[in-house]
Amino acid sequence: MTDEMRMAAVFGEAKPEKSDNQADALPRRPVLFRAHSHSQGSLRVVATDLHSLAWHTSLDLDGLRDLQDDVGIAGSWSDFLDYLNSSLSSGHVRLLFPDAARGPDTVELVATKAKGLPRLTISLDRVAASELKDVIADFSLALYESYKTKQEHASREQQQVSQLMQSLASEREKNEVMQKQLEALSFLDKRKATKPKLVTDQVPSVSSVPPSSDQIIVPAQQQTPVALPSKVPPAKATKRLAPVSRRARVRGALLQDTEENDDDDS
Repeated sequence: MTDEMRMAAVFGEAKPEKSDNQADALPRRPVLFRAHSHSQGSLRVVATDLHSLAWHTSLDLDGLRDLQDDVGIAGSWSDFLDYLNSSLSSGHVRLLFPDAARGPDTVELVATKAKGLPRLTISLDRVAASELKDVIADFSLALYESYKTKQEHASREQQQVSQLMQSLASEREKNEVMQKQLEALSFLDKRKATKPKLVTDQVPSVSSVPPSSDQIIVPAQQQTPVALPSKVPPAKATKRLAPVSRRARVRGALLQDTEENDDDDS
């Protein structure tokens, strides 16, 4: 039988079913069970209180097919094994003592996958006293091996989670750096977009060359410096000739007109 047609080992607790006439037969300690594929595809089931009680059975292929018929699970063989595994792993497993006269020598392991679904019933026989220690020892070692295997799986999964968390933290750090760079670029773009194309659109234009005394600064809307009107020099007064009588005066002396002197000479 291939591995796909073998059922994985299942550990669990089988809770004893209490009744008035079997109260003395019930185990005083919790009962654990183990179900796993055995040689040649058979199923071995062991239930024990790990102290003084143990029950077991082995179902070959014919016994498993009879169990499949009793449960009424149609479909392939793998479907039945999946149902068997799910029922034993459901947590709804009981240990019944149907024969009060025989005491705890024969018990039934009853498992239900879910309420309303068919239940599995597997009969177990009590382990002889000569074999009890070996059965309990094998059960304990198998339980430890199962624990160690699950611990290794959990450790590997934890390592994978740790690696994923580190990778996630690294990617998050890269994203934060990229986000800051994008914000910086966005800020520069906004700054360039809001910056005026011409400074003169907002403030009066100031020439880099100091203005001369005959210029003034005007608002940018005019764009053309207006020259101050030059100082107009006072108009030169036309030279007026002094009266004849005054022309004759030179430095306080009164001179006679030449024409008058000529007349006198004549």
